[in-house]
Amino acid sequence: MVFLAGWVLVLLLLALWSALVWSGQALLAAMLSHAGSIGSADWSLPEALTAWLPVPVAEWLAGTLETLTPQLQSLAGMLPSLSGGVSFLAWVVWGVGALLLLGIGLAVHVAIALWRKSRQSSMPQTVTILG
Repeated sequence: MVFLAGWVLVLLLLALWSALVWSGQALLAAMLSHAGSIGSADWSLPEALTAWLPVPVAEWLAGTLETLTPQLQSLAGMLPSLSGGVSFLAWVVWGVGALLLLGIGLAVHVAIALWRKSRQSSMPQTVTILG
């Protein structure tokens, strides 16, 4: 019964891992597919950020962002083409996590078996008389 509970827990963790990886994949693919639509007016520091930063730091960041705007727009234009690689990456991450979970399940299974065996060997032997 303990073996079954351990494997049920592993399967529940595997289901949770699967849901987490595939929802992350869907979110990242959606974000990348719409990344190319960022216009040039969107490349500025938010007012909430500049209010918290010291004036020289905010000016330096604004100048750096203005200097890098063409490169950032070019990079944003390439991001939608990367959305196909997200599925492959998600499969790799899911596979590594699934193998890790199955390995943990196997280790727990072996540990329980060894614990039961050691517990049985430490029990006093009972002698039954047939007759």
